[in-house]
Amino acid sequence: MIKRKAKKYKSYKILITWRLLIQDIGSYKNILKKNNIYFDILNTKQYTEEEKLLKIIHKYDGIICGDDEITKKVINKAKYLKVISKWGTGIDSIDREYLKLKNITLINSPGAFTKSVAQHALALMFCLNRNIVANHNDIKDGLWTKRICSNLEEKKIGIIGYGKIGREIHKNLKPFNSKFLINDVKKIKGKVNLSFLLKNSDIIFVSCDLNKKSKNLIDYKKMILMKKTSKIINISRGAIINNQDLAKCLKKKIISGAGLDVFDKEPIDKKSKFLELDNCILTSHNAFNSENSIKKINKKSVGNIINFFKNFKK
Repeated sequence: MIKRKAKKYKSYKILITWRLLIQDIGSYKNILKKNNIYFDILNTKQYTEEEKLLKIIHKYDGIICGDDEITKKVINKAKYLKVISKWGTGIDSIDREYLKLKNITLINSPGAFTKSVAQHALALMFCLNRNIVANHNDIKDGLWTKRICSNLEEKKIGIIGYGKIGREIHKNLKPFNSKFLINDVKKIKGKVNLSFLLKNSDIIFVSCDLNKKSKNLIDYKKMILMKKTSKIINISRGAIINNQDLAKCLKKKIISGAGLDVFDKEPIDKKSKFLELDNCILTSHNAFNSENSIKKINKKSVGNIINFFKNFKK
């Protein structure tokens, strides 16, 4: 009788840094183990900084991350790294071009939070348009004020970035009989240039990607084109709007208001000028954060890693 050698299965080691997946990691332990994938956890409050990754990244074949600083330095240290599964969609914290040079695969989850982020954008808009927060604070301060508000009918709504989120915002607002001005890098029907959109819109949504061209896309020179009664909502990335210029314009009432879920520095600085203003509403980069979406993207991010290693050929 011929004895056959037992087949040896390749195992992989990954790092998990995203807190919302870590909180539910018990749901994925067995399936990862079944696929010969073992993991370490690195707890972080917001994202993992370059300095921390440099110390440990050399140990891993893969990583499931949030907005971690995966820079050229980190990639050079990652001698075994084969795949990055980005939790969610945004990949501006990752040096994508250098990953390609190193033949490291990057996988995200396009459209992961389209409905959540679009709905959050609308919530910020309605809070501003109907003076919800200000009226709430009046009542808590013992004042029974009757603040004048604004309806959406016949308003001109500008959408900068007409991807999944921009289109979802547009779809949700159509029943209000508003007029729409759309700006995007791609050729789309009815597209207007950015200056025209800024000059003519009453409410502006920023929903474009952050890249070299869109960083500081809206600065002081662009903001002074806007109507004094206009409001701007940013649920994309903080650095698309120059934060110092925006705070200045809000303080001087060059524009009427802003709803911001994202900032150029996160968490927001405790000395930020935005905290001194009563004509802006701030949320903590939380537009994505709905229970259904979290479960869906946890499953997708783990699945991306498993599928990659199933098909990986050394």
